[in-house]
Amino acid sequence: MWQAAVTAAVIAGAASGATAQTQGTIKIGVLHSLSGTMAISETTLKDTILMMVDDVNKKGGLLGKKVEAVVVDPASNWPLFAEKARDLLSKDKVAAVFGCWTSVSRKSVLPVFEELNGLLFAAAGKKTAVVSTINGDANVPFYKELANAGIKASEIPVIAFSVGEEELAGIDTKNLVGHLAAWNYFESVKNPTNDAFIKQWHEFIKNPKRVTNDPMEAHYIGFKMWTQAVRQAGTTDVDAVRQAMYGQKVKAPSGFTAVMNTNHHLSKPVMIAEIRPDGQFDVVWQTKEAIKADAWSPYLPEDKGKIADWTYPWVCGNCTDAKYKD
Repeated sequence: MWQAAVTAAVIAGAASGATAQTQGTIKIGVLHSLSGTMAISETTLKDTILMMVDDVNKKGGLLGKKVEAVVVDPASNWPLFAEKARDLLSKDKVAAVFGCWTSVSRKSVLPVFEELNGLLFAAAGKKTAVVSTINGDANVPFYKELANAGIKASEIPVIAFSVGEEELAGIDTKNLVGHLAAWNYFESVKNPTNDAFIKQWHEFIKNPKRVTNDPMEAHYIGFKMWTQAVRQAGTTDVDAVRQAMYGQKVKAPSGFTAVMNTNHHLSKPVMIAEIRPDGQFDVVWQTKEAIKADAWSPYLPEDKGKIADWTYPWVCGNCTDAKYKD
């Protein structure tokens, strides 16, 4: 559970592939559901990437070229994610893809990214408690019924892993005060980086009431790391950028420094916060430092002995200790 809260992955394939560094334009793919169940959560993530593209282009682009976002809509249809990913990589020739917030969408596209060598920058005690993994717009009726039933956080607290400021924006949260959410970032955290992030978002979206949230911060980090790696590598070539990604650091709106590790996961903080009457969150607990995410759970027998480390010449995403040492 906690690993899901701290992980942001970069999935890289092993075969050769083309880049999008042609005719003065670098193309990137945006693979988020703009319709269907997940649109409530993912449309704003598309807008976040468009904001980052707009920002980098205003600053001169990347490697002297303009960055162009190719936006597609997999429509909350998991097999369609793989089809759209294949189109982005093989037809549009994008240099990287930003999207796939849900684990099921990432599983759907993984074989495509491996085949075509693509880059994907993806996101209790004695009393009874509810752990919620509900995604998308299904959260709205769930929390409304929770309030209608008069269930208070002091009686049966709910801790959610997929509910943030965006999902709560259309709900009267007065009866939800005290219920919990676990993320790596909340809009309410106070620091200069977050202030600048919120200001940039409001200026871009032209709506001061639009909130920021954790998945948006993940895109902010991923896009900045990708641009840093491209500049370091001097190319958008996937293999070169992948190697340049390791060790990249970004001062994140969370107030922590996010680091890309050689297991293709980030070091990020974990925060637990309570819902406020205004739909924002108060952080009640957080880790003292960014936590290095594990690719494999030490608590699952089938994962025992597996190591994820791409510092060696081979792609080692499913290795055992013995094979890793050979």
